[in-house]
Amino acid sequence: MDEALRKAALTVRDAMPCSVELPAGAGKTHLIAALAAMSAELGERILILTHTNGGVDVLRRRLRQFGVARNAVRVETIASWCFDVVRHYPLLSGLTVGSQPDWGQSKRYYIGAAEAIQASAIRRVVQASYDLVIVDEYQDCVIEQHNLILALHESLPVCVFGDPLQSIFDFGDNVTVKWATDVAATWEALVLPVRPWRWRGHHENLGQWLIEIRANLYDGRPIDLATAPLRWRCDAGPMAGVHACFAQPAGDGPVVAIVQHPPECADVASRTKGSFRVMEELEGKFMLKFAAIVDSGDAGQMAVATLQFAKECISGIASQLDSVVKGKLAKGQPVVGLRRPGAEEVLRILSELLPDPSPARVREALVAMGELKGGRLYRREAWQDVLKALMIVSVGSELTVAQAIVSIRNRTRVTGRAQDDRIISRPLLVKGLEYDHAVVLNAARYKATELYVALSRSRKSLTVVSTQRYLNPAAPKLA
Repeated sequence: MDEALRKAALTVRDAMPCSVELPAGAGKTHLIAALAAMSAELGERILILTHTNGGVDVLRRRLRQFGVARNAVRVETIASWCFDVVRHYPLLSGLTVGSQPDWGQSKRYYIGAAEAIQASAIRRVVQASYDLVIVDEYQDCVIEQHNLILALHESLPVCVFGDPLQSIFDFGDNVTVKWATDVAATWEALVLPVRPWRWRGHHENLGQWLIEIRANLYDGRPIDLATAPLRWRCDAGPMAGVHACFAQPAGDGPVVAIVQHPPECADVASRTKGSFRVMEELEGKFMLKFAAIVDSGDAGQMAVATLQFAKECISGIASQLDSVVKGKLAKGQPVVGLRRPGAEEVLRILSELLPDPSPARVREALVAMGELKGGRLYRREAWQDVLKALMIVSVGSELTVAQAIVSIRNRTRVTGRAQDDRIISRPLLVKGLEYDHAVVLNAARYKATELYVALSRSRKSLTVVSTQRYLNPAAPKLA
């Protein structure tokens, strides 16, 4: 640990309880690990909470680099820690749960855990288990999580780290914390020097520019792409993003292409013919939609859905499996007699789905379509998880296909995703992750917080596709 980092960690430790605001790439993870290492050296036990399993994995790896013993620090997502609390204390939490979490019920876990740890007996357990609490990415906390951390704050010193300019979870029924009010009302702000560590030795001008534009984004002032240290492509049309993707360097580290909405991910990935692959959300909604049809047992619907799922995962097979094939299957008619050179085996298996709509037969059909000549798989994550789920059910598991997918996705939360060198994703899914190169598509459409997350993902090169020279999102509402 270098002296500057040790000094910063000591400053945070002396200021606890406090809040620390640091932008992307400014060494926040290093600082958290250094703070934990320093506390562990003093024999203290630390609880570190964050939002994603990817964040947990990054923190654990950084702690190992600092030589911190595993028994000195517990690193968990807020959701998993809360689930553990309510599972052990059902009466105090007012919530009875099974052995496996249902992450769709996460808000109930937050509320139940907050209720439990306010009990005097559990407060003593918490104080006996930990000496301090660190919460990362605090700007992403919904109010239910914030109330949980406030309950912990009553028992232990808490330090929260975050960046309000990366607050992008305020969608649906989520009500996220406001840094200027909710955080400031509880934790005094500790101001530390800001340095663009992520870009050191790679693209330092880009890192400095990303720090400088923060003021523009906060105030709703425009950002000039023409004078920025990045590649600005003023292309238009459906292939603009694809051309920008193909222009990225090969063999020089991972590349991420960033779009705003899920359908765009699939559209651009299919147009790249599998050169870029889709990063799926951990909830697996795309997979679960298909699984629900398989579980329904409706033969006609299942044959069409199986065909459609394959076409939504693989480019280059639509001409062989066209609307005529789909139409006949929808009417419950076999397609085995249609002339589709090279796809005869696929048509035979799809026809056999009509009298035998079993998960095993569905899997057989998918495998056959995956082997069609000219096909390029661009939704590999979804494809492989569905095949695994169908296999689990086919060999006699009592799970439904949907339940098997949930189990597989829960395992992915813990073990992490398989790495792809070239992926397409959204700000929501890549926040907290780092790549060597990034392409931001249709940049003029992003709101300020989404834009900052997207722009700050890469350390070597950044390409922005926008027909507008000036990006001018409205100032974010942070109070």
